[in-house]
Amino acid sequence: MNLAKSWYFVQAGPLDQSAQKFPLPDDLMGRLLEYVTAHEVGHTLGFQHNMKASSTYPQEKVRDAAWVHKMGHTPTLMDYSRFNYVAQPEDNIATADLIPGIGPYDDWATMWGYKPIPGAKTPDEERATLDGWARSQDETPWFRFSTDGSAGSDPGELTEAVGDADAIKSSTLGLANLKRVSKLLVPAATTDKGSNYDDLAEIYGRMLGQWTLENNHVAAIVGGFNSQEKHIGQNGVRFTIVPKAHQKDAVNYLVANALATPTWAIDKDILRRIEPIGALNRVRNAQNSVLNNLLSSARFARMVEQQAIDGEAAYQPAEFLGDVRNGVWGELNAPKVTIDAYRRNLQRAYLDIANNKLNAPPQAPPQGLPPGFGALFVTSGDERGFYRSELRAISAAAGAALSRATDRNTRVHLESVRDQIAKILNPDFSGISAATVGANRSAMELLELYMNPTSCWPDYEIKP
Repeated sequence: MNLAKSWYFVQAGPLDQSAQKFPLPDDLMGRLLEYVTAHEVGHTLGFQHNMKASSTYPQEKVRDAAWVHKMGHTPTLMDYSRFNYVAQPEDNIATADLIPGIGPYDDWATMWGYKPIPGAKTPDEERATLDGWARSQDETPWFRFSTDGSAGSDPGELTEAVGDADAIKSSTLGLANLKRVSKLLVPAATTDKGSNYDDLAEIYGRMLGQWTLENNHVAAIVGGFNSQEKHIGQNGVRFTIVPKAHQKDAVNYLVANALATPTWAIDKDILRRIEPIGALNRVRNAQNSVLNNLLSSARFARMVEQQAIDGEAAYQPAEFLGDVRNGVWGELNAPKVTIDAYRRNLQRAYLDIANNKLNAPPQAPPQGLPPGFGALFVTSGDERGFYRSELRAISAAAGAALSRATDRNTRVHLESVRDQIAKILNPDFSGISAATVGANRSAMELLELYMNPTSCWPDYEIKP
């Protein structure tokens, strides 16, 4: 019940005035409990989770009050598509329709599982009828189920998503609601005089978690495939590459919304009530989750293969990494370089991820994976080479930016970045740091000399 309360407040609080003060009214809590219970009853009837369902409605329909009243914002109770965080206050969605109910997929799946097939005495004799029913999914997208073996490649098969037919648009709208939620937190969670601030701390954490979740929905677009489960005899392929422009738009969205500091969420009025320290780590952990997801090895491997098969129609891996680099390290190109504590944290998180790519021991896939899930652990032989190139470019830019740094915090950070990159590129390197020999030689140059001691550099004597 506590979890349902937190979900509803963070996702639908701006749309339902009755949810803007704790404790939530009993009748609202009853409807939330009814929703959770109905989902579990679905499992007792044999229905699996269908994470694809919420992406099968046109994105704009989840804001259409008439559509949502008739169809719901997701076609099934069996998706993890909780409450309608995409709808805006001006859409006037009825509060009763913010909570999912039995949808058209549930009716269709019940028909599939339970409707008698007259005259069929064996499973084989049912196949022709079942095949005909299955083909209705070609014409009616919201009858579809998650694609077998997609292994995380389809951005429409996400948990906790609403309107993920276009996660960029839906997360943009979700972010607008979260900014409204941030203003509701203190009034909602500080009404019980004499109580502690545990409710406020929990809901604040839930809000940041929702922000992370919605940004990760956008990250899934990159290197993704739109998919539909099909069998022999149905037209078309099961996996179609997400268009390059949409993938690039997803990165641009994340640069502007996930990799930029969420200043709207850094509210002193909240933070000074719940903790003496922790805001920097909260923001770093949230951003690191998105960045680590965006830079996942399986995603990069898909992008390399998309380039190999689809050529220029694919989002090129080098272009992708360059776009991410510009988003994380954009300050290095400014005429005056200032990097605040939040951005320094993000940049260190990037270096930690790169270090894991280059120096962590390879991880074997877990034993006993279901067929098709091995794709979650695929890596590309190109990945290490690309990251070495990215780190060299960052080190060079950091070195050039030192003379334009506006404050000591920034200068110390840039020097540390260069030293850390040198150690990542050669973790056995224990020689001189760039700072100890002056600005005329970078850590990268020293590293190259260390790795190639026969080079003719008469002004240094390197003793490994």
